[in-house]
Amino acid sequence: MRKPYRKTASWRTLSDMKAIPLALLLVSVAAASSFATLAAQKSVQKSTVYGWSTADTKPNDWGRVRQVMRTPTPTLDELEIHISTLNPGKSPHAPHQHQHEELLIIKEGTLETFQSGATRRVGPGGIIFQASNELHNVTNVGQTPATYFVIGWTVPGAAK
Repeated sequence: MRKPYRKTASWRTLSDMKAIPLALLLVSVAAASSFATLAAQKSVQKSTVYGWSTADTKPNDWGRVRQVMRTPTPTLDELEIHISTLNPGKSPHAPHQHQHEELLIIKEGTLETFQSGATRRVGPGGIIFQASNELHNVTNVGQTPATYFVIGWTVPGAAK
């Protein structure tokens, strides 16, 4: 009498063999996703300090600018900080608008800000807030260069 056939560990059915590539694909996708998540987390700005320096300052038509940072943070799609110096009578650009909001903090000099048809003057220590999609610009109306910090941010889900 013959013994009934039993599966052993060394024998695989056709459906078992088809499942192996699928399992490998799923493991590969999960691993790639984990690596992508780790890479994205590494590019998020962590706490840091930026010292005052003029070493990275780049001259331009209206004065000069130093890009401090432009990167995602744990809560923002992008945080951008730069330091601009406007020569007397100069403006960095014509009135414009953009989705992101920004603060300008005046270190030295006198700026005139144009915001949606109104103009105001602000000096050292003053703060200008530019709201999303409002027409704005600044002009140095003083006799000396005006230096100011620009801090702009883009929130998650904002139109770009």
